[in-house]
Amino acid sequence: MNFEILAISTGVGATIGYVTNYIAIKMLFRPYKPVKIGNITVFPQGIIPREKHTLAKKVGEVVKNYILSEEEIKKIITSKEVQLEIEKFLNEKIENMLDRDIQEFLTKEEIAEKFAGIIEKIVQEKFSMFASLINKNMLKELLLKLEIPLKLNQIVAPDKVKDILKKEIFEFLEKEVPQIFLKANIDKIVEEKVASFDEKTLEEMLFTLMKKHFGFINFAGAILGGIIGFVQYFIIS
Repeated sequence: MNFEILAISTGVGATIGYVTNYIAIKMLFRPYKPVKIGNITVFPQGIIPREKHTLAKKVGEVVKNYILSEEEIKKIITSKEVQLEIEKFLNEKIENMLDRDIQEFLTKEEIAEKFAGIIEKIVQEKFSMFASLINKNMLKELLLKLEIPLKLNQIVAPDKVKDILKKEIFEFLEKEVPQIFLKANIDKIVEEKVASFDEKTLEEMLFTLMKKHFGFINFAGAILGGIIGFVQYFIIS
């Protein structure tokens, strides 16, 4: 047995296997455009650039049906971690809102108009004997002269407001948000985005995602080529 020739045969086989797989992977993307001499195609366009629109459509369908499907969105929204984060955010925002002065939402005249109407109605219903002594305009004028700092949490029960708002918002998120995503045609958005990538960007993106896998294919080619070279030595000998 000539170990030198055996080593050379195995090494050449491994090199050929590695290089062959490397070129095959590159040919998935290259050339970006078909190489032509006149009207004759000398070398066809790479498979992925040629099928870019089909790939874009399939990626869009995968995103819609498996990644951002209605059920998956509901799972995300109703997960404990997400619910806790949403509740924390809502508590902070609702507390800040309820602590604001009512005049940030209504003018002084609007506040006086509304309270005057409420007071007049109460007097007419509960104290009808005094109804003729007061009227809405008189009450409004009186209220306009008063400077009473009034915040929302002094008018409503903060805890009840929080509970009601959180319930409504969580129901909206669970029922309506998945439908909004479906109506937004996520698959078409993804398809158009992928289709808009130039060939180089698409190649870089896929190589980034599958770098380890492509490396393994090259390595596997080298191993297989080495085995073939090793076996070939004994066949020839």
